[in-house]
Amino acid sequence: MSASYLFRLVPGLQNQQNQFNDAIVFKMRSGDKAAKVALVHVDEKSVTAFKGQYGRFFSWPRTIHAQVLKNLADAGARVVAFDILFDAPGCRATEASCQEDAEFAAAIDYAKSRPSGGTQVILATAGEFPEAIGSSDPIKFRDSIPPYAALASRASALAHIHPYPDDDGTVRRLPLVATIKGEQVPALALQGAASYLRRPKAVENLAPGTILSAGRPVPVDANYRAIINYQGMPSHLPDQLKDGPIPVVSYTDVFNNTFDKNLVKDKLIFVGLTAIGFADDWYAPTSIAGVKMSGVEVHAQAAEMILRASYLVEQGPLTTIALILLVTIIPGLILARFQPFLAAGATLALFLAYVAFMVVWAFLANGSQDSATNFTLLNGIYPAAGLLVNFIVIMLYRIVFEQAEQRATKGVMGKYLSPAVMTEVLKDPEGLKLGGEKREMSVLFSDIRGFTSVSEKMDPQSLVAFLNEYLTEMTSLVFDHQGVLDKYMGDAIMAIWGAPTEQPNHAEQACRTAFHMMRRLRELQPAWSERGLPPLNIGVGVNTGPMTAGNVGSKMRFDYTVMGDAVNLGSRLEGVNKEYGTNILISDGTYAQVKDVMVCRFLDLIAVKGKKEPTGIYELIAPKDDPTAQPPAGFLEAWEIAIEHYKAQRFEEARMAFEQVLRFNADDGPSLAFVERCMEMVTAPPGMAWDGVYVMTHK
Repeated sequence: MSASYLFRLVPGLQNQQNQFNDAIVFKMRSGDKAAKVALVHVDEKSVTAFKGQYGRFFSWPRTIHAQVLKNLADAGARVVAFDILFDAPGCRATEASCQEDAEFAAAIDYAKSRPSGGTQVILATAGEFPEAIGSSDPIKFRDSIPPYAALASRASALAHIHPYPDDDGTVRRLPLVATIKGEQVPALALQGAASYLRRPKAVENLAPGTILSAGRPVPVDANYRAIINYQGMPSHLPDQLKDGPIPVVSYTDVFNNTFDKNLVKDKLIFVGLTAIGFADDWYAPTSIAGVKMSGVEVHAQAAEMILRASYLVEQGPLTTIALILLVTIIPGLILARFQPFLAAGATLALFLAYVAFMVVWAFLANGSQDSATNFTLLNGIYPAAGLLVNFIVIMLYRIVFEQAEQRATKGVMGKYLSPAVMTEVLKDPEGLKLGGEKREMSVLFSDIRGFTSVSEKMDPQSLVAFLNEYLTEMTSLVFDHQGVLDKYMGDAIMAIWGAPTEQPNHAEQACRTAFHMMRRLRELQPAWSERGLPPLNIGVGVNTGPMTAGNVGSKMRFDYTVMGDAVNLGSRLEGVNKEYGTNILISDGTYAQVKDVMVCRFLDLIAVKGKKEPTGIYELIAPKDDPTAQPPAGFLEAWEIAIEHYKAQRFEEARMAFEQVLRFNADDGPSLAFVERCMEMVTAPPGMAWDGVYVMTHK
């Protein structure tokens, strides 16, 4: 049993193996000229030359073939094998009076009578109505299409002309023996080689895996098909491609006796159709640029292989299995011990090493094609497939049985980590333990304004559904910007950036999240209004600073969170929005990191409740890379003028300047707040000791 037969149980794998051999063995062939075989092709030149007088090829008088045969015999051809069926009389007259056939028969006799053993003439026969074959039978045909009797009786031998294409249409094997009407008939290539060696019989003995021909064992498969050791690309090629390995002579040149006699002298000559349009062509492993190989050259290349005694054989099943085990056990051990990434790298390295080995082996095949030897075609696809299956099976095992802890972690962490952050966390699940570390981070707090009044207007079920819809939309924005959902506090959201993984742009991501929260809220309002839901407004505070991040709780249950003064300040900033009629406030710590990418305006220097040190606050307006959200031209300049007056205690000038700002936006909350504050300062000036800090009296 051959390895290919054993592994054909896997659908499609044999085709992959065949194409693998095509790529690394046959595509590298140099195309050196054959030494003992030549081709006389009925090419386009020949068809054109005779078409005007005789019409299509099959209408040509056999006197033309007779003259070609005589000229080849005179040139010293040792054997002429016709890959042409002469299965009917050459003319419509009775057999006895058909001068064409008589001349062709006489030419056969003339060729055989030449000096030095003469020129042997082989005629083609074909099988008809193929039959099913067993696992150890030659191909079978119920009937035959033999040469015309008057010609067959004169021929040196008859031979079949059937190639054997694989499922992908490529001819890689040739049945060296066929059973036609119960009789064993050799292939044209085998009979041609035997006649060339002056052997009376092409097949001397049949044995499992071997045909004895001309005293030489020819390796075949169980159905007596030989793998053709093609010496190169097709010889009948377009002008822009180089010549193939079989010397070729045009049929019309031979007829006119204007050909190079040295190309046919003492050689096995195959005569057949190569002109385009006769459908006797096949894809070969050495085909390039979509060019097929003529059927007659398939026989010619197979005959050259037999005469060189340089054969290709398939790898046996036992050595194939051993090779599969070799390339799968080693990576299997690696896969079982190391992380998937390292295991995948090791598997890939082994695969590349195996491919390199196969390429070197292919070069050895090319180096041995001119020597009398059997070269084994390794089953490259099957070990590679075994390697892949081994990798998949072990990885599935690890996913199902060994990564349960990661799946459990993912289920929990996925509730408050974005996918990008969670991926980093899962690389080191041991980091999820009690305790924490201090690092610079950014925190965001958001809260719905007037949620109590909203809840009073809705029944509990509708309120919960509405709140869930809002929180889902806002949380998705946190995740979109690689944030971590710390917790929900009723209608409020707390999110962090910069932990549990490092994020160099954590402040920017937090600010972009805040901006898109407001934008998304405005987008949702019309749809909510149509459903009879109340409008929502939110305040957002963002602060950046040192915080302690880690798991806080008991050994039975803990939550990942952040703590510290910087966290508290972020919460206070969210509430400060109400003082200034704003939606998004950021601290000076955050502003220092985002001033190059965010449009902001300085609002005030404040002392929030619970903190003695003043904090600069800024209103976040829009990202600088969003042209649709920029403030009107001149707005920020007018605001800066007003703020400078305010800081210098020119409160009346400041009031008028803030009113100028309101011309850009009559609803600008900070301007309205500062107009009111300036009026109070004009009435009760703070005095020279005033440091510009506004003290908050509530959260």
